[in-house]
Amino acid sequence: MFEFRSPSIDDTEWLRDVLMQAQPESCEYTVGNILGWHSFYGAQIANIENCLVTKIKKNNLFGFPKGENKDKALETVFSEFDFPSFYGLTSDECDIIRARYPGEYVFYQSRNSFDYVYSVEKLAKLSGKKYHSKRNHISFFEKNFNWSYEAVTPENLRECIELNEQWYKNNLEKDPYGIDNERKVLDFAFKNYERLNYRGGLLRVDGKIIAFTFGEKLNDKTFDTHFEKALSSVRGAYPMINMMFAREGINDFEFVNREDDTGSEGLRKAKLSYHPEKMIEKFTAVKL
Repeated sequence: MFEFRSPSIDDTEWLRDVLMQAQPESCEYTVGNILGWHSFYGAQIANIENCLVTKIKKNNLFGFPKGENKDKALETVFSEFDFPSFYGLTSDECDIIRARYPGEYVFYQSRNSFDYVYSVEKLAKLSGKKYHSKRNHISFFEKNFNWSYEAVTPENLRECIELNEQWYKNNLEKDPYGIDNERKVLDFAFKNYERLNYRGGLLRVDGKIIAFTFGEKLNDKTFDTHFEKALSSVRGAYPMINMMFAREGINDFEFVNREDDTGSEGLRKAKLSYHPEKMIEKFTAVKL
């Protein structure tokens, strides 16, 4: 028997092991996102046939099993729940369900949840005409500020927390609900930074932190960037931390998943301006 329950920090090692077996592509399937956002989405987890299966309790939506025995786990889910609905399906996972249950499901595209995946090398170099405006902002930053870059460590984490508090105060009125929820997730991430194997970078100007970013491994080729914060009053801070982290922080990865745009027009425009290599399309599947 199995049961769905809320995940906890004590699930970290098991989640990491099963997700590395699964080699997921979508940002929902990192340890940090599962643990950090489960309260916001009402998400639960279960170990079914040694696979991770997630569930959004309030909507009774299931995630596709992640792990080496995913086929057997999928059979178990169907036998227990009788044509369940699914969320966050990739195109390949949709194909599996179509093949097993032809004509039984309708699939809805979830555009606001599409992940933006970039070449780390291209973000590190920003070569060519399409990145001209990014290079202009970076050039201004380099010429006008006394700056430095370093990795986020336990020794400077407190300064990142202080910057986040400043960012929070500066931006809260733009989206009180969304920003407040993200702040809670960030608080959890800061508290468990080392245990979650996070990797990050920061920028200083005149010795003070003005930007930071961090995330974790998604799969063997892809890093997932969870957070990126900078003082908007410092011109070039955002493109600079993005470029420097690609150069110095994650240059051992081929790709970086910078997650979805949540349907925000401004965020979508910003993410598209970096010219993703690909999008991770996601779908919801509902029984006909």
